[in-house]
Amino acid sequence: MGAARGHFTLDGAPWTFTGYDAYYAASLHTGYQCGPALSDQEVDSFFSEMQQRNGSLVLRTWFFQSFQNGNPANFAQYDRLLAAAAAHGIRVVATLSNQWGACEPGHPYHSITWYQGGYRQTNDGYPLSFRDFAVSMARHYANNPTIAMWQLVNEGEAASSHGGSCNESAAAQALRSFGDDVTAGMKAVDPNHLVNLGTMGGGQCGTSGADYAYVNGGRTDVCELHDYAHQVVMGGRTSGIVPDTHTCGGLGKPLFAGEVGIDASVLPNWSLSGVVTPVTLATRAVLFQQKMDAMFSLGVSGFLIWSKTLTPSVSWHVGPGDPTEAVMLAHQLRFDAVWASLRGHGYGAGSGGTALSAEFAAIGTGLDNALLSLSLSPGWLEDRVR
Repeated sequence: MGAARGHFTLDGAPWTFTGYDAYYAASLHTGYQCGPALSDQEVDSFFSEMQQRNGSLVLRTWFFQSFQNGNPANFAQYDRLLAAAAAHGIRVVATLSNQWGACEPGHPYHSITWYQGGYRQTNDGYPLSFRDFAVSMARHYANNPTIAMWQLVNEGEAASSHGGSCNESAAAQALRSFGDDVTAGMKAVDPNHLVNLGTMGGGQCGTSGADYAYVNGGRTDVCELHDYAHQVVMGGRTSGIVPDTHTCGGLGKPLFAGEVGIDASVLPNWSLSGVVTPVTLATRAVLFQQKMDAMFSLGVSGFLIWSKTLTPSVSWHVGPGDPTEAVMLAHQLRFDAVWASLRGHGYGAGSGGTALSAEFAAIGTGLDNALLSLSLSPGWLEDRVR
C-alpha cells in the first residue's frame, strides 16, 4: 500500500477503501485487555463478518504499548491480530498512542509539553519512550504487508491540558515537530509503510485553519479527519471536510476518514430517539450512504466507521445484519472493480500525468454506473466476497 498524487495506491493503481474501527481488537483475556477481549474463534468470526458482509479491506485499531505488558520484546497480541486479518485479506491501521489516555494506564491527556519533548522520555509508565516504542514497532513489522499504515496518535491535539488553553502557533509547531521527528525515526527502519500523524481535522488545537496544512505538510504521508457531525458534510469554510480535502490535495497526500460515527437510534432529521429499531438502523444506513457519497465525491480516499462489533447494533456500533453492512459492501465492491480495471490496464504510480482514468473518476460521481463501465471476468464479484 502506497500513496501517490493525493491517492492511496495498491500495486501501483489508485485504491479506495472502506472499513471499520474496533479499538479493542488486539485485547486478550490472558494478556492486556481494553474493552472486550475476543477468543481466536471470535477474532476469525469478526474478520469474516467484515470481509463477507461488508467487503471491508481495512480495520483501524489500537496497537498501544499497553499490549506488550511491560515487555518491549512481546509482540504476541499484535501478531495474533495481524495473522487473523491477513487470513481474510484485511489490512490494519495501527494506532500507537491515545490523545485521551484510555487504554494507556500510565498517562493522562497528551499536553503540548508531551509533543514538545515528553514523547522522547520514559514518563508514560512504559519501559520505552513513545519514540523508541514507535521505532521498535516499525522495525519489527517493516516487512509485514498487513500493516496498512502507522498512525502515531489517536486524535492528536496540543492544548495545555484536557479542556485547557490553546496557544495555536506553539501547538502547531509542536505537532509538526513531533510528527516529523517520529516519522523520520520510523522511516529509517521501515521504508515500506505510510505514516499518519492522527488528527481529527475539525480545527482542534494546533490544526486550526491554515495550521492543518502546516502540521500535515511535513514528513508524514497521510491526512486524516474524524466525523461525528449531525449533517452530511462536516465543518465549514475554515475546518472540516471541504477545506481538509483541498488542503491535502494541495499537499499531494491522501485523506481518509479514520472515524465516522452515527448513533443507532438516529432519526431522518439527525436527532436521536434513544431507542434502536429496524427503522432507525435503516435510517442510519441511508445517512452513512450520504456521508460516503459526499466524502468520496470531494476526494476522500478511505472511510472507516466507528465501530464494528459482533454484538447487536447499539450506540455507535454496527453489529451483524445491520443495514449499514449492505451500504459498505456495495461501495467497496465498486471500488474493488475500479481498482482491478486500472491495475489490469497497467495504471501505476509511475505512469505519468495527474489525471485519473474515467473509471476511477466515476467513484463518488457515478457509482451506480461504475461497474457497468468495466470489463470484468464472469463471476468476479462473487469471487470477491466468497
